[in-house]
Amino acid sequence: MNRRNFLRNTSLSLGSAVIAPGTFTALSPSETPDIKTALDTWAQVRDAFLLDHHHIQMAQMLLASHPKRVRDAITKHRKAFDESPAHYWEEKFQTAEKIVTEAASRYMHCMPGEIALTDSTTQGMAMFLNGFKLKPGDEVLSTTHDHYITDKSIEFACTKKGAISKRVAEFADPAQVTVDEVVSKITGAINQKTRVVVVTWVQSCTGVKLPIKAIAKAIAEINLHREAKDRIYFLVDGVHGFGNQADRAGDLGCDFFAAGTHKWMYGPRGTGVMFARKDAWDFVEPTVPPFSQNPFTEWLGKPLERETTFSELCTPGGFHTFEYRWALNEAFEFQLEVGPEKVHARTTALNTMLKEGIREMSHVRLYTPVASELSAGINCFEVKGFSETESVEHFQKNGIIASSSPYAVSYARLTPCIINTEDEVQQCLKVLEKMA
Repeated sequence: MNRRNFLRNTSLSLGSAVIAPGTFTALSPSETPDIKTALDTWAQVRDAFLLDHHHIQMAQMLLASHPKRVRDAITKHRKAFDESPAHYWEEKFQTAEKIVTEAASRYMHCMPGEIALTDSTTQGMAMFLNGFKLKPGDEVLSTTHDHYITDKSIEFACTKKGAISKRVAEFADPAQVTVDEVVSKITGAINQKTRVVVVTWVQSCTGVKLPIKAIAKAIAEINLHREAKDRIYFLVDGVHGFGNQADRAGDLGCDFFAAGTHKWMYGPRGTGVMFARKDAWDFVEPTVPPFSQNPFTEWLGKPLERETTFSELCTPGGFHTFEYRWALNEAFEFQLEVGPEKVHARTTALNTMLKEGIREMSHVRLYTPVASELSAGINCFEVKGFSETESVEHFQKNGIIASSSPYAVSYARLTPCIINTEDEVQQCLKVLEKMA
């Protein structure tokens, strides 16, 4: 086995699609691209994926395709495991996960020790809420627009610990939501018993992007007037903003952040991250015994050489699909190479084009705000005369893969991302227009 080559970057092929004005500068035919220059155009980004373009892919937010560098890393790790599994695991276990957390920290603007590796948003949210040091009577405040996994994780934690679950409607109309409305509704529901505030960064039921920085600032101001033992902690389900926004998890101001990396990050399926700000580590305890060396050394009866980090304590141990987890660094490198600001700008441009087109149709009601300040890549709408299921089926018949929101009140969704084109957005609008 030539292990030195396992994680070596490979070049991406040039795309042949025409690049619209406003995208990256195209390479001249004489240039030979390598891994550092192969993502200079949106056509090249699109060509990094093995997507079936017989259909227009407008549901990547559910479960994304892998770009080439991620696919290659998975294949190399899998080959090595198949050749000598015990040897490869023993050789790479400690260093491989370190490489992943270091890449994640560069993307997330935080320290590697503040990142734990998980399998999904579901696992991350559950481990946070189960691990929080809640006491009987403590209150967990969430919103009426959080996902099933958030609601149930809160329910499980409160039942075990005697805490209280409280939910607040943070806006009246998603299409007309404002920053001030959200912040005032959430802070107005906080009382002396509130110990944790939980929100969803980008809601999959409405497409609303909550103003996390403004909420974090308001909570910080309330904490100034509280003793440390009564401090409010702020937890964010960040999965649908993670990978399409310029803001990074470490800059949002929240204490805790959980996200799967197999959606907008285009990472290996079955991977995710938890972020815990260092000054909040004391509030969360591990749920699953970790396999990291530092805690294991202590279990062997030897003294710790240094403080154990959140990453070492809260990354669940056990045997995982390591060829996927250890390839996760390539997803972060992919995002950094394309450029988070450019990804955000491209996502915003495509989604704004879609929403502005929908807004002009009298037979379609758009529930997602048009302004990028309060929306990201999920667009929820209702077509007159069609249920959300019928709308999705109609798109399917017309060569477009859409989705619907899995909530009691459900809407059809179109979610353009960086693998889509302006022409594909226009084709979606034409299908919608003919549904009148």
